[in-house]
Amino acid sequence: MVLASTQIVKNTLYFGDNLTVLRDYVREESVSLVYLDPPFKSNQDFFGAFSDTWEWNAASATAFQETVERGGDVSLVMQAFRTALGANDMLAYLSLMAPRLIELHRVLKPEGSVYLHCDPTAGHYLKLLMDAIFGPQNFLNEIIWHYRKWPSGKYTFQRNHDVILFYAKSGSRARVFNQQYMARAASTLKRFGAAKIISGYDAEGVRRPSEMSDQQSDGVRLDDVWDIGRVPPVKQLYPTQKPQALLERIIETSSNEGQVILDPFCGSGTSIIAAQGLNRRWLGIDNTDLAIRVVQQRLQDCFPKEKISYDLVGALTRLT
Repeated sequence: MVLASTQIVKNTLYFGDNLTVLRDYVREESVSLVYLDPPFKSNQDFFGAFSDTWEWNAASATAFQETVERGGDVSLVMQAFRTALGANDMLAYLSLMAPRLIELHRVLKPEGSVYLHCDPTAGHYLKLLMDAIFGPQNFLNEIIWHYRKWPSGKYTFQRNHDVILFYAKSGSRARVFNQQYMARAASTLKRFGAAKIISGYDAEGVRRPSEMSDQQSDGVRLDDVWDIGRVPPVKQLYPTQKPQALLERIIETSSNEGQVILDPFCGSGTSIIAAQGLNRRWLGIDNTDLAIRVVQQRLQDCFPKEKISYDLVGALTRLT
């Protein structure tokens, strides 16, 4: 069942498999921004909350076959993965991710954007899969989220970053991109202070010396390496919890107030909290009891003076 209307009325928290929820509840071209942080292919079990151990079995084989039978570029990529990888756990992971990414493409508005959070284990494969679904021409950035943590191991460089793949749904000029800025370099501040810099070329193509404007500068346009601290494990409310500053930057950049944000692996609900605080509407999906209860509790704790209006769809009861 695919709903035809493009109007979403309320914030909603869904308990269930995100593929089923996307197909049964989320309307075509109804979402302005998708952020997803799926379990990485790192073969870990997170305290009984969930596991990101993926196995090639009947379910993943069925998902693979269904994706291949759709045809098109995504079918070709999945067949290439099968040839290169064989029927192993990584192919299982990609086979289960492919139909979900296809559904996310369907629910995005033509001017929408998607941010896919991944790590080095499967990020290169996910990039090929995203190219097949969204089109390589709609790839915008590979964002490096850099952080520091306790050192481990001594025979490699410290692994202190994640990758976030940033794609557009289409080339629509209506796509939201609210420019973000970072501080100027110390040498620039020393020479020009906070003033805008006027530079250019004369009629003969010779560069003119830079001058200071009477107006203040907003800073330097933000680049694709983001230094944002992790949530320390001792402060995590949920395994793999991401910092709110990271989600706020994404939401502020690629959406406006009142637009709809979707997180199909909402986990601890940081995207939901950030969206609510920035006056966006939101849809969150997760298939663990723990995640749904953590999100509800965080909404209560983060907005104690507000009665947050949202629907809860699934087998769980709402916290009071």
